[in-house]
Amino acid sequence: MRYLRERFFAGRRITDLAAGNRELTRFLEDIALPRPHPVFKDRSVADVLAEERPQLLPLPATPPATDRVLSVTADKTASVRFDTNLYSVPPVAAGKALTLVASDTLLRVLDGALEVARHPRCWGRRQLIELPEHRAEILRLKRAAQELKGRDRLRALIPAIDALYGRWIEAGRSLRHTTAFANRLLDLYGEAIFTHAVTDILQRGLHDPGALAQLCEQQRRSHSRPVPIEITLPSHIPDRDVIPHNLEDYDDPPQR
Repeated sequence: MRYLRERFFAGRRITDLAAGNRELTRFLEDIALPRPHPVFKDRSVADVLAEERPQLLPLPATPPATDRVLSVTADKTASVRFDTNLYSVPPVAAGKALTLVASDTLLRVLDGALEVARHPRCWGRRQLIELPEHRAEILRLKRAAQELKGRDRLRALIPAIDALYGRWIEAGRSLRHTTAFANRLLDLYGEAIFTHAVTDILQRGLHDPGALAQLCEQQRRSHSRPVPIEITLPSHIPDRDVIPHNLEDYDDPPQR
């Protein structure tokens, strides 16, 4: 082992397990085995190994299990951690206690006896190994959660909007898009104008989101309200509302 550490591994960069094994095989065949034996100088290591091979025990018919087995818990992002890397699991497994089984080439995640995820083992560090179907399911669940949250907000402010949702469903409209559009109108025009527009569109028997936006704009003009401007702030700004302060306080002399 010392010979391998000093002559093969020292200074060598191995980025792939299969490639590393191929390089090791070539090293053994071309350098390690043909070299003179450290004790029997007139013979090579390969000659001594061939002489000793009949005395060695044969390999077992069934290779012993060498997989590493660990108990892990999937985090809220539906990932499990192993050797500084994150491996994805189905979103339904988030928060569950799972079993991780890792070989030198494969990583499996089990929920009891059921295999819920399978990945090629990554030998890098701090990598995210993710299956496309896991990511797609997470995005689908997030969109559904956002839609329900936005719909609940509208229902809490305007219970009558359920009738408008019924018309959207009958017309085959995307509830996700109409919910997002209605919440955007609510943010732009405020609760009073938006509520009046919803009541008006229901009385007229309409359901088109564009008509809802026109009614909001008519209400704004009739009340001489300023033109609403939609401002999208970047994610690094935590507070979008600025509370003004009385500037006269700055004119007061400091108290000693």
